[in-house]
Amino acid sequence: MEQTTNLKLPYIAPSQAQKHVTHNEAIRALDALIQLSAINRSTSLPPEENQEGDRYIINTPAKGLWKGREGQIAAWQDGAWAFFSALEGWNVWIENEKSFVVFHQKKWIKNEISTNPVSRLGIEATADDTNRLSVKSPAVLFDHAGAGHQLKINKAGDNQTASLLFQSNYQGRAEMGTMWGRDFRIKASADGSKWFDVMVADSTTGLACFPAGIAHATTGKKQSGITLVPAWAGTPTIFEAPMVPSSATIASVSANLLNLNKGGAAAIFATSMRGISMIRVWNITRSPAQSAWVKWDTTADQLQVSNPEHIKQWLKNDVIQITDPLWNNIAIDISPLMQKALSAVFPQDGVLLNAGSTGDITIACNESSPVSSSNLVYFKGDEKRSFTVTGIYG
Repeated sequence: MEQTTNLKLPYIAPSQAQKHVTHNEAIRALDALIQLSAINRSTSLPPEENQEGDRYIINTPAKGLWKGREGQIAAWQDGAWAFFSALEGWNVWIENEKSFVVFHQKKWIKNEISTNPVSRLGIEATADDTNRLSVKSPAVLFDHAGAGHQLKINKAGDNQTASLLFQSNYQGRAEMGTMWGRDFRIKASADGSKWFDVMVADSTTGLACFPAGIAHATTGKKQSGITLVPAWAGTPTIFEAPMVPSSATIASVSANLLNLNKGGAAAIFATSMRGISMIRVWNITRSPAQSAWVKWDTTADQLQVSNPEHIKQWLKNDVIQITDPLWNNIAIDISPLMQKALSAVFPQDGVLLNAGSTGDITIACNESSPVSSSNLVYFKGDEKRSFTVTGIYG
């Protein structure tokens, strides 16, 4: 054997003359091939000016003194070109590309460094068990590969979170995604602890709602849309002037029930209001007058109280009425109607009412109800008309 298997370095024969020539040839080959770095791999014609030790990977089509040596390594040594044929797996650093190439299947290809898989990856930042990919940079680009591009955020189940969280100084300010369900949500926060739902898109219908409302672009004031009462709910009456007299006498008090004298319930709570609204009654026998919220859906002369604590001091023969003795108004809670007709109770901005022969009127609702999440509807104490609900603003 006259040369080595891989680098083709010449052996020195036992009786060879001028052994230094063969030895120096091998040294030059080692100098060209060890820690191999080439200026580029795009040149196909030998440069006119060269520095000792310059190396190239010859590009196609090779020309001049390089003709027929495509893919070989050309090294400028002692004023002449030396050529070396690469073997499978050789690596070369390409200076102008600042990357490695590898000789694979008789061609040079870029040696991509794989990180698949790794447990953590930090780019100018430290990754941890929660943030296993951590990047600190002015921007991050997810580019296409010739067509579109899709960013996927997957969660284990519907009761988990898949979202994008926007922070300021590591405090949450906005979040969007499917948080704790299938519906798509957008949330906002001023302090990272108290959050408001800005938008919720129903995953089954595609309908979007804005729980906090929509503001006017110029004034910044909240705008209200109206939800009409569905036809199947009929014409719900939230208030009807009671028969004379407009007060009743208590026959007995039992837990959360007020038993009234005969005809007493109808004297303050119209039959058409049953199951539709609650009304605030005042015990004017007590001093000062005490109030309680009642609904009439039990027996003929019995009212059910929302909170038994409010009537603990009430006694037989006490007189109750629906008109506030101080402000001379009547307070109505329409949460039973909202639950029945809309399947939800919320702080409505107002109601569109039909007052019979006097037509439609709109009443603003600004005060929270103490017994539900709706807002109260107020009428004058001497109101004699009946009101049915056409729509609810909010």
